[in-house]
Amino acid sequence: MPEFIKPDAGATPPPHYEFIRAELPPGVTMKPEQVVLKRNIFVGSVLTMFIASFVTFWIPLFNGLLGGAFGGYHAGRMKRALAAAAVNSVAVPGALAVLYFFSQHDAGRFFYGLGFQGFVVLHVIGTFIGAVAGAASRPLVTGDLMQRREPLAVSASPTPAPGGVPTSRPARSTETVTPPPPSGPARGE
Repeated sequence: MPEFIKPDAGATPPPHYEFIRAELPPGVTMKPEQVVLKRNIFVGSVLTMFIASFVTFWIPLFNGLLGGAFGGYHAGRMKRALAAAAVNSVAVPGALAVLYFFSQHDAGRFFYGLGFQGFVVLHVIGTFIGAVAGAASRPLVTGDLMQRREPLAVSASPTPAPGGVPTSRPARSTETVTPPPPSGPARGE
């Protein structure tokens, strides 16, 4: 059974807050309630991967490498890059299959000797390798790797350096510089 504690008689009571309903000024409205993403990096990296892979679909392994590298670099983080690669490895072959379905050609003629299944396997492998490479290269290029480290401890004496503070330079230079007289023929002669 819970134990109840009686408050002290000398203790100050908690503050009393009064809530007043205020009306908005005319012309000011509330935002509609919806999810608004400030920086939608995931969608951007998926679109980057999709466009680069779809434009170069005729190069089976390298289209995935190119799309994965660009999209992985855009994603910036390994987890986001791999998720974008998973979406892209379904989206590009799906889009190509839909477009190929509407053509008049036989499905067996797609990439002749490679076949559609071989294309999908090479595309998926290339996309994931490119996504890992793109996401891994991002911190090295932008300097994010150095910013994520813990600060190093610095041990120094709190006393000033010997000799005290150096004298400050004057705000304006007091020296005057006169250029040497010109030498050589004068113009117009």
